[in-house]
Amino acid sequence: MINRDENIIAIHNRSIDEANRAFADFMCKTEACFNERSRENPALFRDCSPSELEKVTERILKEVCHSTPFRESDISLVAGHTFPDIMTTNMYGVEVKSTNKDKWTSTGSSIVESTRSEDVERIYMLFGSLGSTPPSFKCRPYQECLKGIAVTHSPRYLIDMMLNDEENIFRKMKTDYDTFRLMEENEKISCVRKYYIQKAKEEHKVEMPWWMGETANVNLSIFSDLPTTIKEDLTTRTYILFPLVFSRNSSIGYKEVALWLCNHYSVICHNMRDSFSAGGKMTILNGKLLKKPYPQVVQRLLERQQQIKALLAHPDNDLLMDIKEYWDFPYDPKHLFQSWLNIIANTFRNNPDLEFIDIKELIKTNSVPY
Repeated sequence: MINRDENIIAIHNRSIDEANRAFADFMCKTEACFNERSRENPALFRDCSPSELEKVTERILKEVCHSTPFRESDISLVAGHTFPDIMTTNMYGVEVKSTNKDKWTSTGSSIVESTRSEDVERIYMLFGSLGSTPPSFKCRPYQECLKGIAVTHSPRYLIDMMLNDEENIFRKMKTDYDTFRLMEENEKISCVRKYYIQKAKEEHKVEMPWWMGETANVNLSIFSDLPTTIKEDLTTRTYILFPLVFSRNSSIGYKEVALWLCNHYSVICHNMRDSFSAGGKMTILNGKLLKKPYPQVVQRLLERQQQIKALLAHPDNDLLMDIKEYWDFPYDPKHLFQSWLNIIANTFRNNPDLEFIDIKELIKTNSVPY
């Protein structure tokens, strides 16, 4: 029986198992507190940034801890470049993650864990699905909700708060979290590469591990082989990020797109121009025959204008990071769509093949290529 009046350190010194149960109980109560407050006031967490949610978590932990063996003085927000974000004594930690969508998945921390606090023994994930109605929260042991591994700036875990015990990445790699986390970095990479190579063979896929650049997938794929929804999403992002594909130097633009697809998404497009602009001329606009046909790339752009508007109105983190990296023109972060439309219009004006097309007016009036 856990004595609430006894400090968690004293409990840990007497029984690690009992202390671990106390921490699990603490996290269960924290989850309940978050969800209760969200039900009472759904707007409370709706627009929380990651850093704001970390601060809120620290406050709630300090409130909830009074019904546990933990003390307010045990709880501190370290965040920044330290893992995990919040320490509850040196032995236990809480990693805070969230998504502004109605889902329970996200990209997590580096598998290397080079910034992990040395003494922390057990970590829980507190995850907020801020796009659900109302925003919802789950707390689970960290290792139980790590589904796979992606490669961004470094290999990172993929979070899925709905995983069952057999689906976490450590079970798949036939190891356990505590064994894996103590490996040297090159051992970790080797272990992961071995798993994904074998997985590709078992699924009869033509793929290979990819560990360079900033790719979001561990295997290389061919653009034309991707599911239609993914191809459409990547095409939409291409038109947003690389206005140069509409310039007289479009070949340079398509080379940039090819590198971006490979580095960020592990996708190879061997016929880049054909995939994005081939297919003859555009001859119909808003139900009427055009006097002068438009290049096919204009049709492709108009077909995706609604997706472009939606994505720029509510950009995800990936798009915001890409915009920061690839937009080399002045833009207003609060008016991304207007900034994009201005540069597209300017690009059209400077391309002899497109200068006769008032693309800004066509997009503003939601013109359609049929």
